[in-house]
Amino acid sequence: MRIVRAMLEESKRIGVDVVKFQSWQARQLRKDFPDYDATFARHSSAELSDEQHREIVAMCQDVGVEFLTTCFDLSRVDFLASLGVSTIKVASPDATSWALIEKLAARFETLIISTGLISSAELAELMKRINPEQVVLLHCISLYPTPLNQVNLARMEHIRAQGFRVGFSDHTAGPEAAMLAIARGAEVIEKHFTLSHALPGKDQQMSATPDVFAQICQWRDQVATMMGKPTRELTETEETIRATYVGKWGDNRGGVE
Repeated sequence: MRIVRAMLEESKRIGVDVVKFQSWQARQLRKDFPDYDATFARHSSAELSDEQHREIVAMCQDVGVEFLTTCFDLSRVDFLASLGVSTIKVASPDATSWALIEKLAARFETLIISTGLISSAELAELMKRINPEQVVLLHCISLYPTPLNQVNLARMEHIRAQGFRVGFSDHTAGPEAAMLAIARGAEVIEKHFTLSHALPGKDQQMSATPDVFAQICQWRDQVATMMGKPTRELTETEETIRATYVGKWGDNRGGVE
């Protein structure tokens, strides 16, 4: 838990709002999964117990970031709902797991669903089955890392055009794709995080370090500032300019006879 605490504190320092975990249960891994023994061992070693879940939720509250986790199987839904969180994540491979999505929708206020491993037809079916007011759909390319020429953010905008809140699950190596997604209206950016590429773990090399996340967070805040509000009044400086320049070339406000 020492590393978890350090990651939460560093996330808070650089401006991250939400820290996401994974709530798999190794015993649920299907027996015919490729390289089952090694995969089971890896997931077992990194599986969070019930008590660790509760400890991390409390730790997030103490640090001041929101706890989020991914649910991978039906038997875990009730426990995760008992943690008192309102939002849950659905991974790309489960974007067509209708029973799981239906059960999660009944227990959580908001579902964040990645769409990296579904076809266009499956995406259309997903959008028919879910409530746009309850779901955020994340555009995602499931390549680790994702080359910039395959990011394809136009798909995110297609999803939004269908009336859904959208975000981007970013697997690129740097901040650029996430920054572009923010500029194009992404409400959620998900990205792998590490304190150091020297730490153990299969995702470390493609995970973003704090300096990359800091750039993304700073850009997020700048975009929010630049976007402003739908309506506004003139500033005092603009009022002064107006008084000088309106009518500079005579009174042109009348109609043409």
